[in-house]
Formats: sequence, structure tokens, C-alpha cells
Amino acid sequence: MSPLSDIDRLAEHYAYPDAGAVRANMVSSVDGAISLDGRSQPISGTTDWFLFGLQRALADVIVVGAGTARSEGYGPGRARPEFAHLRDAASQAGAPTLALVTASGQLDPAAPFFGGPVRTVVITSGAAADEHTGPLREVADVVVAGGASVDLGSALGVLRQRGLRRILTEGGPSLLGALTTSDLIDEVVATTSPLLVGGEGGRMVAGATGAARRLELVGLLEDDDSLFTHYRRTRGEPS
Repeated sequence: MSPLSDIDRLAEHYAYPDAGAVRANMVSSVDGAISLDGRSQPISGTTDWFLFGLQRALADVIVVGAGTARSEGYGPGRARPEFAHLRDAASQAGAPTLALVTASGQLDPAAPFFGGPVRTVVITSGAAADEHTGPLREVADVVVAGGASVDLGSALGVLRQRGLRRILTEGGPSLLGALTTSDLIDEVVATTSPLLVGGEGGRMVAGATGAARRLELVGLLEDDDSLFTHYRRTRGEPS
């Protein structure tokens, strides 16, 4: 039996380390495009969408940039019924928490990513929180990390203090770039879709600085001409 047909085997394949991790999950075309007509969904596929749901089911929290949440039509954190049994009743809520990163703090309290079964978290800077987040506190938990800008290291520390150790980030590229610059990404789960897109599609990671980071391939699956890779950061070794 293919592991792609067995949810429990897939959950073992993608299990988080006991101590937790920050895992990035993205999809791109063969030529590296991450979007078509401004969205990632057209370059995804049935299996990628299935594994996307699995990744969410395994996570404690989904960290995403507010701009990506808007453009991709995010709702609050939810668990698909077929994956519900994967969640650890002793340590996880029934659905993952959605954590939105916003430099400006300017989010509409009536937006669709608020009001789900698990209260959404808004991560922003002290400067933005002072001016813009008053109404948001009625619908979300506001985490202030950093002064003039968002300090992602501090923000992730707050999430861990809340028991949210299995951290899944779905981008977008600017957020992944900031996480990469701060060397905060432990794992990358990446789908390569069998498409040549061309155009002006961006890369998975935008704006990262510093030396290249070495990753170790710890998992590889294939289905319907797509590749599903799982990489882990190798630390303490030369880049």
C-alpha cells in the first residue's frame, strides 16, 4: 500500500520532533513559481491539498502573514474531519490556532479568519499595537513582540510558552524570508508541482539575508507527477 493512501502512516512520516519545531510548508512549480494569477491554489493539486490538511492537523499553530491570509482567503484554524483522530487530545485543542503576523496591526475584526472554534492570535509590534489593535482584542489574542517592528523570535517564544510547540508556517515569502534571516526555520515541507508557469511568480523565500542554510532530506514522496519533500535544518555544521 502506498503511504499516500494511509493517513496514519503519513502522520508518522511527517511527525514533529518531541521538542517541537518550526516547519515551513509551501508549494511551487518546477520552475520555482509559487503562484499563478496571484494565488497558490492553481499550482497545487489534489494530493498537495490533502497533505496541506494533514500538516495542519499535526500542528499546534499555523503562523501566516496577514497579507497572505487575505489573498488566499483564509478562515480561522479548523481541523478536517478525516484528520481529527491525529490530534493529541491530551496536548492539542480540537483545531490548530491561527496566528497572523502583521507589521501594521491594521486588521478588520470582522474578517473571516476570526471567530472560529479556537481563538485567533494576532502577532504585531509594540508601535502598531498601541495605535491599531484595540478592536482586535475583542476577537483575538494580541501578542506584542518587538518595538518598532515584529520580533519573530520573541513571538515564537510566546507561542511556545502557551504550549504551541509544533509550529507550522505557510508564508508568505516575506515572512519566510524574515524567519530565514533569523534562522528560525527548523524544517521545510515543499511540494514541487509538475507545471512550468513562467511569468513573474515569486520565490518561496523573499528578502532573506545571511549565508545559505544547509538542509537534510528526511522524506520524499511522489504522486501524480508531483514531488513531496521533507527537509530538516542541519545545525552545528558549516553552511
